[in-house]
Amino acid sequence: MADAATAPPPRIPATGIDAERRLVGQALTLWETLRDGRPFPSRADCTAPRVGALAPRPRVGALAPSTFLIRVSDSEDGDRVVDCGPVLRDALGSDPVGQPVNRILPSATERGLAFWRVAAELKKPIADIGSFTNAAGSEVLYRSVLLPLSDDQQRIDYLLGAFSFRLAP
Repeated sequence: MADAATAPPPRIPATGIDAERRLVGQALTLWETLRDGRPFPSRADCTAPRVGALAPRPRVGALAPSTFLIRVSDSEDGDRVVDCGPVLRDALGSDPVGQPVNRILPSATERGLAFWRVAAELKKPIADIGSFTNAAGSEVLYRSVLLPLSDDQQRIDYLLGAFSFRLAP
């Protein structure tokens, strides 16, 4: 019989973000946590100042490289990517920061769908899956989710996106 000092520790099931292996599920779990009982997290809930820079970076731990931030305006043409981790940049083959969302997001450029506007107007997370051809001519298979953020808990000011991809064989 093993004594308590040498017995293996009990297995504790993973919870929260660690319980979900897919990026979309992890992002949704994070969004729910950041809401903290409110209808939406705010931008401040998701960002922290970048050292030596003015632009905020998503404060989303291990998800940070896969995230991007969209500023929602009064019109589709005014919506802009204001921050972006390396995963989306690598998939696109360019830096989308400062660019109009309707020229950046794959669903908008390849299929003419404005998923980010749907997330903002419905005030609900929206997931997207598909493929596109990047700047290098490679076919990219992707999954993404757009999560609404609101500073006043009424109007959606920003969308926090999470993006994963792989190149098609």
